[in-house]
Amino acid sequence: MRRKPRVSILTLTFNHRKYIETTIQSLLRQTYQDWEWIILDDGSTDGTGDTIKLFKDKKISYTYQDNTGMLHFAENYNKVLQLCNGDLIAMLDGDDYWPEYKLDIQVKRFDDPGVVLSYGECCIVDKNGKKIGYINVPEDSAIANNNPTGTALEIFLKIIHFRNYLAMHNSTVIVKKDALLNIGGFIESQASHQDWPTWTRLSLEGRFAPIPVCLGYWRRYPSASTYQHDPILLFDAGIIFLRDFVVQNEKKLHDLGFFYNLIDLEKHWETIRKEFINYLPFNRAMRMLKLGSYTNARDEFKKFLEKDPSLKNRVGYALVALSSIIHYDITHPLISLKERLGKVFHIP
Repeated sequence: MRRKPRVSILTLTFNHRKYIETTIQSLLRQTYQDWEWIILDDGSTDGTGDTIKLFKDKKISYTYQDNTGMLHFAENYNKVLQLCNGDLIAMLDGDDYWPEYKLDIQVKRFDDPGVVLSYGECCIVDKNGKKIGYINVPEDSAIANNNPTGTALEIFLKIIHFRNYLAMHNSTVIVKKDALLNIGGFIESQASHQDWPTWTRLSLEGRFAPIPVCLGYWRRYPSASTYQHDPILLFDAGIIFLRDFVVQNEKKLHDLGFFYNLIDLEKHWETIRKEFINYLPFNRAMRMLKLGSYTNARDEFKKFLEKDPSLKNRVGYALVALSSIIHYDITHPLISLKERLGKVFHIP
């Protein structure tokens, strides 16, 4: 009888005392129990470690270190990777959580030896666990499955995830350890996060296995570390990584049948960069509305309005300003209603 693979779960945490118990409980409730959990506390000062130590489970390993910050995410993940004994590697941030069936249904996807990575849909929640968004797997099955190997680069090289939510969120991903070690572990680049550079590189190693159900809950709130970094610097770091990726892997890309013109990619990236910067205050405003940070939402939308004082944007600002007065988001429900009506009446 074939041995079930062990899953090594990697967690980086920093000042997640309010949320870490939910994270722990979601793992302890997993219906698949062949796992080990390695937690690296990056200098928490709020008692996060004290909460973790309340759970006496031999499968949970906790280590504390002085704070290194967001720019060392990949480096810290590689520290934890060195301690893993599992066949599969999963990531679970200290403020996110999983549905109880996550490991059970996802581990089975690795029965196919050609699969190096599996991921699923992601439910975005606020600080109270209220749903504020949802990430689906890509509709294009070839891209979603990275089949043939390398096809997912259609998304990664166009940096679509900088304008929208990344389809493969960290909390839903499991990777084959051997494949991860084969590329040298988590990719350490100027980009502060380890996730999408690593998934991009893994897209050259084998196929992906998407699962069209929620496999993780991504918690977003104004003080989250995600929002403590300059998004333009992150964007530029992403372009640097992609440029290096294309140059360094040119032969492998050609062997797989993919030919990319770096000059054309550079032009595309610059176009996307301009769009990203132009819409940055708008996107911030919409995000702050969902998170209940109404004053910040109004201030960000005002910056956007100053760049483009069109009638549509003036109406948008009025809705955001009204939301900030009544402390209730009326903008997203109206957008959702327009989208639903548009499908019926073809409203542009």
